[in-house]
This record gives sequence, structure tokens and C-alpha cells, in this order.
Amino acid sequence: MKYFITTLFLSLITPFLFSQECMNSEYLKKGTQWEITSFDKKGKNTGITKHEILNASHSSNKSLWEIKTQLYDEKDKFLHDGTIEVICENGIYKIDMSQMIPAETMKSLESMEVEMDGTSINYPTEKDVNTQLEDATITISASTSGISIMNMKITTFDRKIEGIETVKTDAGNFECLKITEKTKMENSMMSRESSTISWFLPGFGVVKSESYNHKDKLTGSSELSELSYK
Repeated sequence: MKYFITTLFLSLITPFLFSQECMNSEYLKKGTQWEITSFDKKGKNTGITKHEILNASHSSNKSLWEIKTQLYDEKDKFLHDGTIEVICENGIYKIDMSQMIPAETMKSLESMEVEMDGTSINYPTEKDVNTQLEDATITISASTSGISIMNMKITTFDRKIEGIETVKTDAGNFECLKITEKTKMENSMMSRESSTISWFLPGFGVVKSESYNHKDKLTGSSELSELSYK
């Protein structure tokens, strides 16, 4: 989010306003738990990701949340767990692109030597349709015994806020920003584009999402199915 501030008064109080935006959430508190259910293109349950905020810390212009994730398949069998960090700095939510890689993909790379280099992907702290969403990229290199196995670049681009919509899920009704974006995955052998529509609730995260292939055919979706907070 870019703020264009032209007066001396506003520039002096900006750090205070930013810190309040980062901290002003009824959801992002230690102990909050939620579940995201994933579906295939036919609407069939393909698994659940459970989340819990383990720690939350705040300073004058930066907030950080440590979130535990647990991945289960459609039969509720545990598959993988891990932790991610969400940062809110100067009024912008930021997630390192490396933490956007699906847990099952990271698990498949565990036996390899992996290097990742990328940027953060940003999200707004307010329901402001004029917020500018920046592109984000990550490069993943994997090798075994010095032999290159994979070199891939993932770019998320053309990110736009299309408006504000109310989304109804099993966890409740939420007034969200509707965000569209495109993703390109490319390596030496192929280049593939896809697109995503997500409904993002500032102060929480993505409540619902839909993924489409390069022919604009639905390939899968996910939505918030449970939410528990104090």
C-alpha cells in the first residue's frame, strides 16, 4: 500500500497511524485458530489446512505474527506441518513468497538442496479499493549431489482490487476486498499461466479463493470453514 502524504503534520503522525493499522485486528491475536478447506474443480473436498497464531509481537511501526500450519487430506489424515510469518510494516501486510509455496511441494523437496530467492507479496490493511498491489516473484532451485533437478521462477502479477463483496462461508459472513491476479510458472522446458480470484479480509487474510487455468477453467477453490478467536 502506498500512501501519498504531502503535509508536514501528516508526516509526523504517520508512524503512529501505521502501527495502529497493523495492530487493529480482532482476529490476529495469539490463540486464534482457523481452518481452510480446499476443493477440486468439481467441488469435492481435497483437504484442510489448520492454522493457529502462536505468537504476536508489535513495535512502533511493525507487527509480526508466527502462525502454525497443519495440512490434512480429505480423509483427515495428517500430512505435514510448518510455520509461517506475516509481517505488517508501515501499514502493509507482507508475506515472503517462499511461504506461499504449498506445504506438499516443500515436503517433496525435503531430500534435496534447495535455494529460494524472492520478494514479499503485499496485502492492504484497509478496505480501500484504490490500494496498489505490487507484483511478486520467487526463484526456486533444487539439486541433489550437485546435480540440478529443478530451476523454476514464479511470478505473481497484474494484481488488482476489483471491489468490495460480502462472502458467506461456514465460518460466517465477511465483507472482503475482491482481488484478481495472474501467476506465471516458468523453467527451461515450459511456461504456464494461471489466474486467481481471492476475497481478502483486511486484518485477517484470504476468506475464499478460486483458481483458473490459462483457458479460464476452474481448477480448484478454497474457503474459510472454521474460525475461533477471543
